[in-house]
Amino acid sequence: MNLKTLICTAVLGCSLSFSSVADINNSASAELSALLDKFSTFSADFDQISASDDSRRMEQARGSLLLAKPNKFNWQALEPFPQQLVSDGETLWIYDPDLEQATRRQVEESGSGVPALILNGQIDQLQQKYKIRLLQEKDGNSLFELLPLDDSEVFTRIRLLFTDAVIAELQMEDSLGQRTSILFENQKLNPLIEPGMFAFSPPEGTDVIIEDGGELAN
Repeated sequence: MNLKTLICTAVLGCSLSFSSVADINNSASAELSALLDKFSTFSADFDQISASDDSRRMEQARGSLLLAKPNKFNWQALEPFPQQLVSDGETLWIYDPDLEQATRRQVEESGSGVPALILNGQIDQLQQKYKIRLLQEKDGNSLFELLPLDDSEVFTRIRLLFTDAVIAELQMEDSLGQRTSILFENQKLNPLIEPGMFAFSPPEGTDVIIEDGGELAN
């Protein structure tokens, strides 16, 4: 969508009544919820690109994702630096093999996190934090935008692109100007995933850090 189209859309939006705007937002939330309700498990490969506001610093990572609702996931970055995040729904492990270090924390202490809320399809919780809009729906593509309801949220803009009803890209921009784009490939809805994929045991010799109420202990 080009800038001219965006401006025209914004002008037309200003002429809508508040009740119409509320109806549109509710409709967009319902449509996003329907798309995310299509799966209880999900797998994909991903490319993650992060850039600072001045675009002079860019980081890229490649890897794979396994997810099972609610709150179970295995996020494994393979390049350029290996890292694994594994959650069984209660405990989250962050493992850095190059550092031979693993951090363990409770899921509720780590915070739900907007990406987790999105992939888990927790629209009700998202609506408490963000206004959800459907920006474009054309040729099998649906583009959603999430804008924070107040300035306390970490992310100032989130966009979700679905292609043929499957999530294809997640874009996030934070208050510091950091922009992250996650592009998904080889997506599978409702694949069979063994429960053991969401369990983690630190390899022998790994330095384990346990985070408990902000206190760190080895």
